[in-house]
Amino acid sequence: MNVLILTDFSEVSDNAGKYAVDFLQDFTTTFYLLNIQDFNFNRSESDKLENQLLSTWENLQAGIKKLEDYTYNPKHTFNYILSSDNLINAVRKALEEKKIDLIFIGAASQHIHHHPILGDHAYDVIRKIRCNIMAVPGDSKYVKLERLVLPVDYSVLTGDRVFQLLESKAYLNPDGVTKIEVDEKSAGKKGKKFALKAPVKVDGEPQLHYVKMEKAEIFSEDLLKEIQNKFDMIVVLGKNLSVCDRLLHAKYGLFTTVDNSLPILVIHE
Repeated sequence: MNVLILTDFSEVSDNAGKYAVDFLQDFTTTFYLLNIQDFNFNRSESDKLENQLLSTWENLQAGIKKLEDYTYNPKHTFNYILSSDNLINAVRKALEEKKIDLIFIGAASQHIHHHPILGDHAYDVIRKIRCNIMAVPGDSKYVKLERLVLPVDYSVLTGDRVFQLLESKAYLNPDGVTKIEVDEKSAGKKGKKFALKAPVKVDGEPQLHYVKMEKAEIFSEDLLKEIQNKFDMIVVLGKNLSVCDRLLHAKYGLFTTVDNSLPILVIHE
């Protein structure tokens, strides 16, 4: 497996790198650390350029050393990519050249917007890059994946296709999945309220829970806060654009107003 980790040498992106290593401890993996710099190639600025290149190279080497020391899987290898291109072009080039299977990006809180590849830019990567992407909040710590929550809009994807997407990911093996279905028909109607329960194994087999909710309920701050205590990861299907936008949009998504500590896996394929 080939994995791309976007780094700006911040604590948030360092945490994403460690999460990636933990998440893939059981897999033979080649990790690529991608850093983007705005280099000034003007001859009069050659001294500054040389210092910038040296500093960046040292930071990348230090980042690789940290992850090499952190992992206990001898089949993990680490390399770096340094680019002066814009973020989207640099990621697309890495996808093609390195045959990337999964991307990890640090997801800064709504209070942090000064990092070159965090904050608003995480949403750009998620929407414009057609690769499976894990957005890892700065305070997210790896735990064994047991409980997934999956908000899904079946007006876009069939149930069979949803299962195919989940089952095709070898690194997803949870004990249970709770699917929250967007229920357009119930909007505005009084009816039974469905309790959001974390899935558990029954007789050793993973269980699937279905919960139908109105859009207003799904995309509420109260539900998101409840999810934090009951699940280990949020999974979003990239084709569910309305779900992606309501949760992840850089300006009006829920995560711009509510701190989220859970990693978010966006599946595009």
